Amino acid sequence: MAASQAALKTAELKLSFTRVLAPISGRMSRSNLAAGNLVSVGAPVLSTLVSTDKVHAYFDASESTFLRLAAPQRARGTPPVVLMGLSDEENLSQNLPHKGTVDFIDNRLNAATGSIRVRAVFNNAQQRFTPGLSARVRMLAADAAPATVVPEHAINTDQTRKVVMVVGANNIVAPREVKLGLLLGGMRVVTGVKAGELIIVDGLQRAFPGAPVTPQVLKVDAEGTPIAASAAAAPTPSAAASSTTKP
Repeated sequence: MAASQAALKTAELKLSFTRVLAPISGRMSRSNLAAGNLVSVGAPVLSTLVSTDKVHAYFDASESTFLRLAAPQRARGTPPVVLMGLSDEENLSQNLPHKGTVDFIDNRLNAATGSIRVRAVFNNAQQRFTPGLSARVRMLAADAAPATVVPEHAINTDQTRKVVMVVGANNIVAPREVKLGLLLGGMRVVTGVKAGELIIVDGLQRAFPGAPVTPQVLKVDAEGTPIAASAAAAPTPSAAASSTTKP
């Protein structure tokens, strides 16, 4: 009798192994084995399951980004906000339409790369995201702060320094060293110049230090980006005022 009960329990246990319960809900991939196949150790994966109600985006943040954005917000208990855009969405340099929050930051930086792994979670109720897609992400500061921006193409490299050409008193060109910050579209956050100072943005090859110029001051759009001069304009250096934004 006891042997029969043991055999029954063994059969029930083996039968339970034929049913695999998923710990999450989601979408199944194709089945690699058909009904009736014997599954043993070393058999191929039956299938894969991915969650679709929410998706995670993994990215590596630099040490400076971590210290400036992620660490202070995590210390306050406020998860950093992350914006994301997919490759088929237009104007990704300025507009990242999907908003999520950081839900995981690794416990150490990678000493080889100077970066730390971060994960952000995004709601996928509209089934817009498919696991495995590549995306562009931007982590935001909790509090917006004024910053000075200049066009990226107006920044030159002088050995190990980054410089812009400033139109000073009496329209004399002078180099100014700047420190680079975030890239917002085609505009770069910098320190070293003040909002309203004229920066040479076009015709840099004709504007060398100490030279007098008669710059054509360009208009800027609502984002502070210079509007290109007409092609019929005289070939003279063009300048735009450095503007202030809140990244």
